[in-house]
Amino acid sequence: MRKLRIGYSPCPNDTFIFAHLKRVAPHMGFEPVLADVETLNEWAMEGRLEVTKISMYGLGVVRDSYGLLHSGSALGRGCGPILVSRPGMDPSRLAHARVASPGRWTTAALLLGLYLGHPPKFMHMEFSQVMPSVARGEADFGLVIHEGRFTFQGMGLEMVLDLGHWWEKKTGKPIALGGMAIKRELGEEVAMEVDRAIKGSLERSRLGEPGTMEHVLAHAQEMSPDVVHKHIELYVTDFTMELGSEGVGAVERLLVMARQAGLIPDSSNPLLAYPD
Repeated sequence: MRKLRIGYSPCPNDTFIFAHLKRVAPHMGFEPVLADVETLNEWAMEGRLEVTKISMYGLGVVRDSYGLLHSGSALGRGCGPILVSRPGMDPSRLAHARVASPGRWTTAALLLGLYLGHPPKFMHMEFSQVMPSVARGEADFGLVIHEGRFTFQGMGLEMVLDLGHWWEKKTGKPIALGGMAIKRELGEEVAMEVDRAIKGSLERSRLGEPGTMEHVLAHAQEMSPDVVHKHIELYVTDFTMELGSEGVGAVERLLVMARQAGLIPDSSNPLLAYPD
């Protein structure tokens, strides 16, 4: 049996998508590997996993070795990263302030760099430590992703900037945060099989198949069920099932801007692991 290590995060949107993966495709020999988004980005730089969730910024760096799958992406509207601070922090200080970031290769870090025209003074850390570092005064601002959109006020923080809103206003496109990528060396047939498996698992989760939420909540022990459901509603969209031309266009626009800013290398490889 083929063994495919597939990396994704323990966040509710990912565990919701992949809750039934091994059941719908036992012949694929999937071996789930759960890790935070920046760890997955770094592993992709090393080519460690055959299939992996990856920030779109990270994908731009490893595009020669990984191709984007059609399903499994976190892409939509109103779901972009936000910048938070303690009350009273002057936003004009942003260009020279300490900014807690969920990782060097996250799309959140890319977007803030594009917004400012240059990368700020980042303090990279695991995403779960971003808001605490701002609340403790170790960082002036924090880039918040995932469920932080729903919980930052509970830590006494306020939103300074919605980067997703800025992106949508600037480009008219949905924001492409992350996607599922597969090693190009595995070939198009395997990529299509993996896509079918991801879609099959997501379909079962959307239909409420028994075991779905138990699997999600088992990996979201520090979140309330209400936050978990909001997280899934925000980050699991129709684009998650199938990027389509609109989703692909959003990813390509983001990577073109990153390339023009000198933040990712040029690549002659197509974005997708296999054509439509």
